[in-house]
Amino acid sequence: MKKSERQDLIVRQAQGADPQQLLSTQELALQFDVSETTIRRDFQQLASAGLLQRQYGGAQLPQFSPSSELGPVGILLVSRIDKYRDPFYNMVLEGVDRALERLGYQIGFVKTLHEVGTRTQAKALLDSYALHGLILLGTAETDSIAYLRENIAPIVTVADRPEFDDDLVNFDGAGGLRQMVAHLATLGYRRLAYISGYADIRYDGFCAGLAACKLTSDPALHLILEPGPSGWTPDLGERGAQILMKQSLKPDAIVCASDRLAIGAMAWLQREGYRVTEDIAVTGCDNIADSEFTFPPLTTVNVHKTLLGEIAAERLAKRLENPAEVYLNITTPTELVVRQSCGAYSRKASAGP
Repeated sequence: MKKSERQDLIVRQAQGADPQQLLSTQELALQFDVSETTIRRDFQQLASAGLLQRQYGGAQLPQFSPSSELGPVGILLVSRIDKYRDPFYNMVLEGVDRALERLGYQIGFVKTLHEVGTRTQAKALLDSYALHGLILLGTAETDSIAYLRENIAPIVTVADRPEFDDDLVNFDGAGGLRQMVAHLATLGYRRLAYISGYADIRYDGFCAGLAACKLTSDPALHLILEPGPSGWTPDLGERGAQILMKQSLKPDAIVCASDRLAIGAMAWLQREGYRVTEDIAVTGCDNIADSEFTFPPLTTVNVHKTLLGEIAAERLAKRLENPAEVYLNITTPTELVVRQSCGAYSRKASAGP
């Protein structure tokens, strides 16, 4: 069923129901055999068109009561790919959506840098929406974001670089990568390489881990590659693996700053005849859904993605209720997730008692 057909049926159900009856997110997801996230997006788009009014747990026909609306707020996903295709920020967006719905705020829009990439587009966006606040998922140095920061408040940012003058929600990427390096060192790896799209807290943690474990820090193995227009996609990991494996002194493990980079690196290695785990270890960071189903399953760092979004929404609500609320920099924990791609199980088995 096409999205337009499903949304038309949702509106018809609302029109045929009691005006006070709530269309349940869960029940509609079962009815149309889609995820609850998909139904929430339908609700969001229909609410933006004035056809539904979102409520906690579902939606209903608009009640036209000014007191029932606490929004709208905007969400800008700092990515140039489709807003629902980024596997990391899609889960963060799920958390934002869930918390805003619970708190009673309306979402005015969900946009990406593809849609708001220039100062002119940012101005047109603010002219079109009477926003009460903005959540930035990610960060980039663009004129459009600079304009938004100058012209709207409050703003809450979910990012991995702590250099903002507003509320920031991030994750302990440095601690997660230190754990990863220590884990690989325990398994006997000595030449660790790193692939990323820019240097951030994860890279700081990687370098700190090398120093703590007294491992060689070879600058030739530290690849900070310029990402393409779509960001940290698997092709960036493929490019990094190709560069690393052409060196005279090859790494025995590749630590990637994201799972998508690791998936790309493993794909290139396997095409070239390298056996991941036997010949070289590969690890990621984020613990996106696909990481568990790679071949071999990917060892990674778990980031609480939905929690990041929920906290960001709660911080925005706090600042809207009290503009004098102090800015907070909130760091969520991370954990090591050990699977087969690091060779942990095979190396333990071969070591014997």
